[in-house]
Amino acid sequence: MATEFYLGADIGGTGVKYIISNGLGDIVHQGEVPTDPNSGKRTLGRLAMEVAEKISPPEGSGEAMFSRLAAVGLACAGIVNPESGHLGRSPNLPGWEESNLKRIIANEFQDIPSVVANDVNAALYGEYSFGAGRGCRNLVMIALGTGVGGGIMLDGQLVVGSHNGAAEIGHMVLDPSGPTCTCGGVGCLESWAGSVAILKQARLMAKVELQDTALAKMVAEKGDDLSTRDLSLLAEQGDAASVAIFAEVGHRLGHAVGNMVNLLDPDRVIIGGGVAQAGELIMGPCRALVPQMVLADEAKNIPVVPAELGTMAAAVGAASLARREQADR
Repeated sequence: MATEFYLGADIGGTGVKYIISNGLGDIVHQGEVPTDPNSGKRTLGRLAMEVAEKISPPEGSGEAMFSRLAAVGLACAGIVNPESGHLGRSPNLPGWEESNLKRIIANEFQDIPSVVANDVNAALYGEYSFGAGRGCRNLVMIALGTGVGGGIMLDGQLVVGSHNGAAEIGHMVLDPSGPTCTCGGVGCLESWAGSVAILKQARLMAKVELQDTALAKMVAEKGDDLSTRDLSLLAEQGDAASVAIFAEVGHRLGHAVGNMVNLLDPDRVIIGGGVAQAGELIMGPCRALVPQMVLADEAKNIPVVPAELGTMAAAVGAASLARREQADR
């Protein structure tokens, strides 16, 4: 009898991170293929060819690494309908918008069963299965990246909403008089806590307020290559301006976490994404504010924890969703 394996893929704007896992969820292979932002067919075609080489390698190259691919799980940024497979708005994948992900998977993977999910929902499911959410049934995840995404799980089920737009925590309005967000709104969490907003604030401070400081020198030196990692390293060295930038991010994040706890009363809140690599620079101010925001005494000390699975979380979650789907059939 063939051993069954599951593919989990996370479609990013420049690359597709993927894993192949066994029936227990153990990762037996992982890799990455380039993304064509204008063509889902070409991108998934490349992925299918690479995975096929692991299952049926060229003659003379040795035995197949895997016996049989049982299902495919696909995570994608944007408004994803997990039932129909339809992808709506997806800013990083303009050529994929209004396409049907399940149909593309069926065409490129020879009708192998598939599941699709929003990337943060998939990451949350990965953390629930193998990471920071293990042992919990009610979870909130906030992903701090270029923008700010969110995921919600209640009683072990992902919440997608009636129109597949649930958990857009990054666009929770925290201050109607705040900065303009990339979505066109005003005062969203993303307008403070996404990397675009953080770097914008750093450049503004360097230009207007702090023209002869370590921050200003770094901004001038790095130019367009400036990253939140650069800022966090500067903050860790004691630069007051950089510390203040991350403290503001943590403070705004604390407001969002407090709101979500009051609304949903989860077991814990998971903070992930590249910006979250700043660690306690953000998490400290966030955790300090949450108890002031939360109404229920029992929930005031809710764990606010970092994600554990890193950049592969969505791929792990997508494979786990595919495995669960097969088990439920």
